[in-house]
Amino acid sequence: MQKRRWLSRFFAGIVTIAMLSCPALFNVQAQAEEEITFAMLPQMSNTELFKCWKPILDYLQKETGVKFKQVFAKDFTEHIAMCKEGKISFAYSNPFTYVTMSKRSKEQPNSHKVIAIGAQAEGPTFAGEIIVNADNSTIKTVKDIKGKKGMVVGYDSAGGYLFQQGYAIDNGINLPKDCVITEAPGNKQERVITAVIGNEVDFGCIRDGMRQKVKDKMDISKVKVLATTPQYPNWVVSNYEKVDPKIVEKVSKALQSIPADIMKEAALPGGIKSFVKAVEKDMDSIRRLSEKTGQ
Repeated sequence: MQKRRWLSRFFAGIVTIAMLSCPALFNVQAQAEEEITFAMLPQMSNTELFKCWKPILDYLQKETGVKFKQVFAKDFTEHIAMCKEGKISFAYSNPFTYVTMSKRSKEQPNSHKVIAIGAQAEGPTFAGEIIVNADNSTIKTVKDIKGKKGMVVGYDSAGGYLFQQGYAIDNGINLPKDCVITEAPGNKQERVITAVIGNEVDFGCIRDGMRQKVKDKMDISKVKVLATTPQYPNWVVSNYEKVDPKIVEKVSKALQSIPADIMKEAALPGGIKSFVKAVEKDMDSIRRLSEKTGQ
């Protein structure tokens, strides 16, 4: 009995010394054994988010050996906070939200770093749309929305507010100052479309490709596109800086090799067909737009 106790203490001491002399080894092992969290900015319902990303995450897990756990923020604000706090290891976010959550401060010296950008058949960019009810005959141009009621996805939404605000400024209109703006409950794009169809608002702001995404749920023939903004960098995949670099490298490579049939099954908003490598410089046009709109 005494010998067993001695051996137990001896091995415990060896482990303690090893941990103190090489803590990084144990941190990497612990991280590898833990589930790596993933979240998409919640512009759709949790059911839709899960449905979109399950085939992609299953593929990434198979290719990298990394176990992913999909998590769901209740809104854009919580998504940004969770990313900044490291509660989300990998994220898929609109470019404006990414620029916001990648900022560092004394309180939060770590942030997310972009590793990939979603690409459509036409390339890795997308636009915003200003939509109205198809039967609305009083709003014919963007200048006609002045003084009208509008709904945006959220003030942190790139394709559901920021792009349209930049476009409106170029046409002499400031959306929050010259219109009566409300944010969609839960920052859901579908809610903006239903509000326009139901004449709850005079106009709405959504990203391109969203109307096609919900065509089986609602009659999109009742929606008319009033204006389309210029193209900007698409949604990006980013990782929290403290995630093991080896895991980041594996995930980055796997993202760029996802087969076409899996991307088709995922059916991400905007018709994303693949992911391509991205660097911080790719986000410069978003940072300039952010300054222009005062966001």
